[in-house]
Amino acid sequence: MSEYVDAVSVLRRVLQDGRHMDDTLGSGTPLVQQICYGTLRHYFCYDRAIDLLVEKPLPDKHLDVHLLLLTGLYSIDHLKRPVHASVNHVVGAAPLIKKPWAKGLINGVLRRYLREKETLESRILETAEAKTNHPSWLAELILDDWPDYSGILEANNCQAPMTLRVNTSRLTRAEYLAQLADNNIEARAGRYADCSVILHEAKPAQALPGFKEGLVSVQDEAPQLAPSFMNLSPGMSVLDACAAPGGKTCHILESTPDIKLTAVDRDQKRTVLISENLSRLSLAANVVTESLEKFNVGDFDRILLDVPCSATGIIRRHPDIKLLRHREDIDKLRDVQRVLIHKAFDLLKSGGELLYSTCSILRQENDQVIARFLEMQEGASLIPLKHPLADHPDRLLLSTEFGLQFLPTRDDHDGFYYAALRKEVA
Repeated sequence: MSEYVDAVSVLRRVLQDGRHMDDTLGSGTPLVQQICYGTLRHYFCYDRAIDLLVEKPLPDKHLDVHLLLLTGLYSIDHLKRPVHASVNHVVGAAPLIKKPWAKGLINGVLRRYLREKETLESRILETAEAKTNHPSWLAELILDDWPDYSGILEANNCQAPMTLRVNTSRLTRAEYLAQLADNNIEARAGRYADCSVILHEAKPAQALPGFKEGLVSVQDEAPQLAPSFMNLSPGMSVLDACAAPGGKTCHILESTPDIKLTAVDRDQKRTVLISENLSRLSLAANVVTESLEKFNVGDFDRILLDVPCSATGIIRRHPDIKLLRHREDIDKLRDVQRVLIHKAFDLLKSGGELLYSTCSILRQENDQVIARFLEMQEGASLIPLKHPLADHPDRLLLSTEFGLQFLPTRDDHDGFYYAALRKEVA
């Protein structure tokens, strides 16, 4: 039952303190992680269920009891163990959070849910938020942008697969798939990037063959396309702006080793991660801890600008986004993106190219940022981006007016956006 105490502690820091779950989970057990992630994926549905099952709403001071109920409802529906065991564990956790009086309430709510589940379902789904498991403002923004892709919301509520990037400077994808097979790890090749591998079941990274030796890294398939859109050549001076934690930094160097690469990020803790990733992969780059706005060193042939964004393309990996993000955040982030793209463009050499990317699926942060930039910036032109699977009927990689948009899937890639720009020769 201690897993529920730990889960409540994590979830309270997310909901009450506004902290990201990755920062609060620490070394939580796999079961605690499953309960936390699953509860947040289904938060709005189970929150509505509690409203229907509890006669009198719990006051804010008893948020921990509310969270125990949420984790209990999730466990009943999704954990692979007898239902009565989940109920007993959740009830038994009440004294451990110093709320022994709540044992009867929790037991009654969970057992009533079990008895009335079928009849409750239609009442739960009466509210849009419970039906989509998204806050209304976010669901509306997404569907306004992508009215023909309502499956995005369903995909957001699925567990993302573990995806790897094979270091093809060291071995081929086929060779690495063979290594996985030799270790009885089921996997398949990704469709979009020639170095991507998708595992049938997630594994600890350190347990993967060749991980410690730098043969493979953990990275979703969509961002693995970044180097292929940068037109890199040996000898170029390249900037990876907003680079932490360094996945794209390392991939650029894997794809084109003989370049001069500078990785910049404003967060010192995160630049340490860049250095650690470079070290594991035996790669070298100039790592700088500084905000891009203040960075004024050198002219670059190529720049990758992966801007801070709403992260609406990676909700399935970070379901806390649905609770931590607010409508006004999108406007604030767009303003930051506009500043950063102009700053990055100033750092380009004449004739240089900039690749703009986000893990957002909102046009406000993607095509609309590029459209405004091209209106405002003299000497800038759009480089059309192409991919052989773009706009394929059964795929979710779409050509937009200014770039390419990956939409989230159930079993493959996250949501991600690319657009490329050139600084015309004066």
